[in-house]
Amino acid sequence: MLGARLTAGATGMMSCTLGVLYVLPEQLVRRPLQPGQVSAVVLIEGLGPWWTVLFIASGLALLAAAFRRRGFVAAHLASVFVWAFYSGCVLFSAVLTEPPVPVVTGTLAGYMALTHMCIGRGCAERGLR
Repeated sequence: MLGARLTAGATGMMSCTLGVLYVLPEQLVRRPLQPGQVSAVVLIEGLGPWWTVLFIASGLALLAAAFRRRGFVAAHLASVFVWAFYSGCVLFSAVLTEPPVPVVTGTLAGYMALTHMCIGRGCAERGLR
């Protein structure tokens, strides 16, 4: 149980930190796009503080699971959605950008989604619902 709580707490803090970073000035978050380039991440951010809301909400769900000692599976599944959506947006934008931009962030986010899926599955197998 301690390992599940520590993992949920650490990943919850990570998601909350990322959400807070998206409130900071743009030059601290990403490099500016070339004129005429499109980014799904920036487009969604232009609709409102969605990255902040999504990352902080999933982070708080993980932190709540760590403190309450239940809700691990649901919290990790919420994180799977957020990280997979973020990864898809980053990778989709990278493909459309000319010249192509690095895909490291999107790849890392995709593996974070996979990691949360695996952790959620492990919690379910151990009965840590």
